[in-house]
Amino acid sequence: MQTEAGEYGNRRVSATPECGLRSAGCLRLDHFGLGLEQTQIQEPDMRTFTIAMTVTAMALLLGLPACGAREEPSPAVPQEEPADRAAQLEAQKAAYEAALSEAEASRGAGEPALWTLQDEDTTLYIFGTVHLLRPELEWRSDEMDAALAEADTVVFEADVTSQAAASEMMKFISTQGMLQNGQQLSSLLSELERAELQKALDHVGLPLGAIEPMRPWWAAVNLSVLQIKKEGFDPNAGVETVLGAEARAAGKSFAYLETIDEQLGRLANMPTDVQVDFLVSSAESIEEGGDVLDTLVSEWVDGDVHGIGLLMSNPDMMGSDDVYDALLKSRNEIWVGKIEAMLEEPGTRLIAVGAGHLAGEDSVIEMLEAKGYEVEGP
Repeated sequence: MQTEAGEYGNRRVSATPECGLRSAGCLRLDHFGLGLEQTQIQEPDMRTFTIAMTVTAMALLLGLPACGAREEPSPAVPQEEPADRAAQLEAQKAAYEAALSEAEASRGAGEPALWTLQDEDTTLYIFGTVHLLRPELEWRSDEMDAALAEADTVVFEADVTSQAAASEMMKFISTQGMLQNGQQLSSLLSELERAELQKALDHVGLPLGAIEPMRPWWAAVNLSVLQIKKEGFDPNAGVETVLGAEARAAGKSFAYLETIDEQLGRLANMPTDVQVDFLVSSAESIEEGGDVLDTLVSEWVDGDVHGIGLLMSNPDMMGSDDVYDALLKSRNEIWVGKIEAMLEEPGTRLIAVGAGHLAGEDSVIEMLEAKGYEVEGP
């Protein structure tokens, strides 16, 4: 953990969009390992900007199945009382500060966590990632490098770099990311919500007109992209980008746990009011996200799985049990089944997914162990 300002051990800490904290709307994006190669905002270098959508990290998905039908925006815009919103934010802040205090008291092994699952003819290395990092951060370990060298196949959350992936992304956004029939985003917001959004847009230097045609979930993603870029994150320094380049150079195979449609569908299929809440919470936290990101990356680089679980894999940090189940727990359950299937095939694989999926009581690791598998690691 922190030994002096900006330093963690012998590593300089950077920020990353890793987690599901309500106190920083962009962080929920990292529960999704998406690379948004293009956005509706034409800004320099935006086409190469990769954004993690977990933890994120990440949105209020209140009981809606990930593959449900798209819900049309409601014309009614309820006016939320400022006092109610303030009370809600105070409660969320208190929950975050309690989790933060416990996380800061926890310690890891001093390097990002790596697990091993194997049988007679199969070895699976499981590594928690951060999708974007500042270039100066040193996170490599001898153990991680050895796992990558040994692996025949590298498994990521989704393919976000191929031409096919780019085409899939643009098709999805054109049909599921934009409002229809000339409707404007601001028509879905209350006066208070419009004020919060405008304040955030001013912070990142974006005119309201640039996101008016967007559905709220996609506007929230774009807002988070600009915030992350403003904080100095580089997708080229992200774990998946680095490992993917090295794996391709070494001639390794690739596999994926989800499609882009499956990942983005969890946002696009949210009810309109939930999408609006996602957008507004992202806007409200736009100026404070960097501090939260610094804390999260310090937990990750220290290998503090318990601390990551408190901050990233915690229903209280995601707004509700329904959100937690839909965006984290249910995905982990699906992934566990796919990991079990990998054990039926001989060889060595490195599975690299967002660190939030590997921490907490409903993590991939805990689920595997509950099924009787012996997973070696922290």
